[in-house]
Amino acid sequence: MNLKAKINQFTYPIKIGTNILHSLPKEISKFTKSKKVLIIIDKNLFNVYGKPLIKYFGKHNFNCSFLQITAGKKCKDIKNLLRIVDFLEKNKFSKDSTLVVLGGGTIGDLGGFAASVYYRGMNLVSIPTTLTAQIDSSIGGKVAVNFNNNVNAIGNYYHPKLILCDYKFIKTLPNRDFISGISEVIKSVLITSKKDTKFMSENYAKILKRDKQVILRMLKKIINIKINLVKRDERERNVRMFLNYGHTIGQAIESSLNLKSEHYRHGEAVALGMLCVAYMAERYFKVKDLYSDHVKIFKKYNLPLNIKKFSKSKNQMLNIIYKNIFKDKKKNHTGIRFVLLNGIGNPNVVSNFNESLVKESISRLIR
Repeated sequence: MNLKAKINQFTYPIKIGTNILHSLPKEISKFTKSKKVLIIIDKNLFNVYGKPLIKYFGKHNFNCSFLQITAGKKCKDIKNLLRIVDFLEKNKFSKDSTLVVLGGGTIGDLGGFAASVYYRGMNLVSIPTTLTAQIDSSIGGKVAVNFNNNVNAIGNYYHPKLILCDYKFIKTLPNRDFISGISEVIKSVLITSKKDTKFMSENYAKILKRDKQVILRMLKKIINIKINLVKRDERERNVRMFLNYGHTIGQAIESSLNLKSEHYRHGEAVALGMLCVAYMAERYFKVKDLYSDHVKIFKKYNLPLNIKKFSKSKNQMLNIIYKNIFKDKKKNHTGIRFVLLNGIGNPNVVSNFNESLVKESISRLIR
């Protein structure tokens, strides 16, 4: 299954399938004559895919190197960026060489940014291995590293030459990571249409079983949603902002819990953020049943419906989350911007909410 992303002057294929990793050397040969490849790979994934990749590239006479990175939020830093650039420079990689990123969203962001700045841009191939990365972070050109505890503080827009989405990675994902990715899928259908939302609701049993045909259909749907929004608004000035549905409060919840024993996956926090803004939207637009519709589909996928206060009091948790909302990078001169639905499939960007309604939407979920 092949899709094509056409974003401004950039056009690149997105290949979706099963066991397609072996095609990587041939695909790279379509856009460059250089046989020099660096693969930035999650350390855990190298143990599984390192030898097969060496075999695939060796068969086509590529000069293939690996740089293993410990994945996680902390990997997106200047130290690892310079480590990659130093490796590229010392091993005489050029602009027409290829950097392959194989891993989840953080590995993709880090490697993608390195590719964007090395000699002002070298060939980039993305092989996202998590559901969230396949349907969201690998598409659209956003690459970045963190700086001074600010997420994505140093970033760029840089598109890959190719994206490979292999079902095999989805099939082997730990369940909590898979469900976290499903939250981002649900976000995409809620902002798009009742029809796509119905697809996710009706097919939940097959999706939870990771039925190959249904998962591949789902990937195609959600990737097309992302492509269509990004090609209309690459730099996130209007409609691309709809993809931030649930994120303003969700990311504030996520960053409020920084202990290893007290945390949410990104998608889990976004699900809670969606519940908060659904509650706000019912009061802002006077729309009915939006909150209950969210709850119904979240229950099917075992997504969280309440915010755990963990070792904090309810008021402590509320105040920390509310304070973190104002760190949101998407705020502008009008203040914090929320994406609200005036019904499923009808997203709007709204600014300047009163404090009491925002706090109420969060407080009612804290347990």
